Amino acid sequence: MALLTWLESTGFSQWVREGESIWAFPTILTLHTFGLGLLVGASPIVNLRLLGIGRRMPLEPLRPLFSVMWGGFWLNAVTGSLLFAADATQRGTSLFFLAKLVFVAIGVAIMVRTRRSVFDAPPDAPTASPKLLALLSLACWTAAITTGRLLAYV
Repeated sequence: MALLTWLESTGFSQWVREGESIWAFPTILTLHTFGLGLLVGASPIVNLRLLGIGRRMPLEPLRPLFSVMWGGFWLNAVTGSLLFAADATQRGTSLFFLAKLVFVAIGVAIMVRTRRSVFDAPPDAPTASPKLLALLSLACWTAAITTGRLLAYV
């Protein structure tokens, strides 16, 4: 708890939390939302295709979406860390925040697994079920967004 208290009391964290500049909390939160849009916006495109929607579209043109997802993830990792620092004692002890981190970690692991088993695996290699990966991914990102939004109310 001492580490969380120290983190929250740094000048930067206070500026993010209390600063009246548009570059403080509003911009960081906006960038976090933009990153979320990239990550969780591109992911369902791949997942729904794996579930059979748009079967006429080949999978290969969806490969670049993984770069978009990674860009969104890293943007959210940076901005999320800044938002966490601004309210570390509250977030660091919140079960909703911890659940969100677990869902994000599982979602990223599924994203990596999907890329490797669906897009990068040799044609004759055994792979994980694309439909199962797609369903799990959709569930994880929905849960991550839901728990993240609930943080504002609990």
